[in-house]
Amino acid sequence: MKFSKCIITVLFFIFICTNVFANPIVKAIDNTNLKRNSIISVSVRKTNSAKDIYSLRSGTYLNPASSLKVFTMAAALDTLGEKYNFETIVYIDNKDLYLKLGADPLLTHSDLKILAQKIKAAYGGHIRNFYIDDSIIDKKYYPDGWTVDDFWPNSPKISPYIVDNNTVSVDFLIEQNKAGKSNVKIIQNDDYKFSFINELEISDKNNIISSLNYGESSGIVSLRGTLAKNLTKQYPVLDTAQFFAFRLRKALDSAGVSYSKPFYPKKVPANAKRIASFARPIGDVLSFILKTSNNFAAEVVFKAAGAKWAAENNEYIKNLGGSNSKNQNTKNSFENAKTMFFDFYDRAGLNNNKINLSDASGVSRYNTMTTSWMSEALVYLDKNSKIKDYMASPGEGTLTRRMRDLKDNLKAKTGTIFGVSSLCGYLTSANDVQYVFSIIIQNFSERPSVIKGLEDDIVSGIYFIE
Repeated sequence: MKFSKCIITVLFFIFICTNVFANPIVKAIDNTNLKRNSIISVSVRKTNSAKDIYSLRSGTYLNPASSLKVFTMAAALDTLGEKYNFETIVYIDNKDLYLKLGADPLLTHSDLKILAQKIKAAYGGHIRNFYIDDSIIDKKYYPDGWTVDDFWPNSPKISPYIVDNNTVSVDFLIEQNKAGKSNVKIIQNDDYKFSFINELEISDKNNIISSLNYGESSGIVSLRGTLAKNLTKQYPVLDTAQFFAFRLRKALDSAGVSYSKPFYPKKVPANAKRIASFARPIGDVLSFILKTSNNFAAEVVFKAAGAKWAAENNEYIKNLGGSNSKNQNTKNSFENAKTMFFDFYDRAGLNNNKINLSDASGVSRYNTMTTSWMSEALVYLDKNSKIKDYMASPGEGTLTRRMRDLKDNLKAKTGTIFGVSSLCGYLTSANDVQYVFSIIIQNFSERPSVIKGLEDDIVSGIYFIE
């Protein structure tokens, strides 16, 4: 009897403590008016604890949206290392030059000009052939859950050929003809051109609808809708290799490097000599990805890390599926990056059995995980990774207008796709206690700003936990 009373007393104490901890969070959630079909999942724990201090549907598998980037980029950082550079390297073999692409998602035409100047300084002789080694990642443009119909013209193609985000600027101008009638004029100043079918009309708002005609290989784009004032739009290129070649040739010309033949695809020979390179530190890339939530860059980095991991873990891959396994035959693909991801979190001791991973950026509708798993992973990463250093603070990136009063106390990653919003990260409370938190809100019909406000209120509730 005494033993039963003791258990009841302990359980009552745990219940009271849990509610004291949870009160500010519960208040934030209870004050919302989300519709019944909406799902709120929350997990909060201390960084030195293996258990949640507050949990709401934390075991429900939901879509993490772009919060996923924290976890995929942490796995990539573990493989690549903190001192890794995304290097675009030029080699020479006899009189042949080889440009080895380095999967630098931030590479620009200005960077290529710098590289061309280094080539000029290192080798001023005749170039017999100029080859491009594009073996760094595969050429599958979109992950599962992405289709060209959904993402063009909003998302560039994921490719080993990367420069200027694989996009070009197109100007739309309203002009008057000799008869005094207004029409829309399209200006393409780039070497890379689209074939536009212009059906735009003048109206009181800008609403340009772009669609591909006869498939993406045709390069023919129909433009429908309206234009109210002059506008510049970015369009993802359809042929990334051709676009890169345009940019490279222009860079060589500007540096006075003479080469008029085509650029041929070919791997760098083993005995080739390195003569020039352009390097970008991994920290710059990860900060860009996690602060701006750039999907294109996240996918590129994840594949590049997967390629390095596969090269270092051939036996592991063979044991998974044998010499004829899918992983073995697609060395630089998303599949190996995915295997790298699960290997990393298996080593972390997390239960990954029901996690579904279809891309690296959180765009795919097929991704699923729980907020409990996310918080557990954040606790592990706090002690075993530098990924937190690259996450946004209030006033930066996707947190530019959010939770500015917590600027010095918060590192977080947002996520948004239609009907899904997420937020996860690290918070130092008013009492100087370190917390991790994960929030997913799904199936909502309210404005995204309302949902983001709820997330901010929950984080504020955590901050004031006593």
